[in-house]
Amino acid sequence: MPAHCMKTTGWSLGMLLCVLVCSGCTSLVEKAGQVLDGSLFAEKTLGVYRGLEGMELRYLEVKREKQEKIEISLSAYPGLHFWTSPPDKNGTVVVQQLHFLGGNYTGWNEFTLDLTGEAMLIPQRNSMLWRGQGPIERVQISGGKIRREQKRLSGEEALIALHSRYERIAALSDWMHTQEDQPDFTSQEDFEAYWKPLLMPELVQTKDRPAIWTTEATTWVKGEDVSWNQDYTEKVFPEALWVLRNSGALLRDWEEALPWIYMDYQWDRIIQRISQEYILTKIK
Repeated sequence: MPAHCMKTTGWSLGMLLCVLVCSGCTSLVEKAGQVLDGSLFAEKTLGVYRGLEGMELRYLEVKREKQEKIEISLSAYPGLHFWTSPPDKNGTVVVQQLHFLGGNYTGWNEFTLDLTGEAMLIPQRNSMLWRGQGPIERVQISGGKIRREQKRLSGEEALIALHSRYERIAALSDWMHTQEDQPDFTSQEDFEAYWKPLLMPELVQTKDRPAIWTTEATTWVKGEDVSWNQDYTEKVFPEALWVLRNSGALLRDWEEALPWIYMDYQWDRIIQRISQEYILTKIK
């Protein structure tokens, strides 16, 4: 277990998070967060349906709001859940929000992202027919929480921090998609192994650094206790990302929000996945 995982004391959630993230149990990290804020007990599951490609639909009753909602998740993207209205008399559901929770060694980022879009959900015998209906668009982050070791941010403070990180991640993801010859990532681990040497060659072994890397006549700039190769920054990245890398903000985002970066990078694929047609079989 990494030494920095030992900073928290007693039976703390920080210790639990460290163990679970190190073992890759994202769903358990999510449960830990839900226990902490009470949301685990705020909903009652009325039915669970599963289909191909790891798609799961939960029919929920929100106790405090006394209303029902649909939750859609994909096994390839743990911690990410779409929320929709129940189907109307025509089977139309309104895709309203996305809830995301991504853990790291010292805490997590959690937010609700407002969406616009529609789908069809038609009850059948012991199953549901799900069918995407047009585009699903992101609007804005409307709420969230952040945990960094023993510090917890909520309310306006968390919202400001989440909005700033959302903009930085979006800028990084947009640039990533402009690069040629990218592999087809099937996991966050593959994504990290490919991009970290390109984004932060200072933090990987010499043999893993890209061919364009050089230290000859290099200017170095300090950010987050790391000396960054400023010449490499300006050769590889667009000007809009220079400060992000040289200040160490990219490193902070990478360490604290890698699941979020991966989710944003894969957004089009995620939407394509849930926009297909599925027969979801009731399992309970």
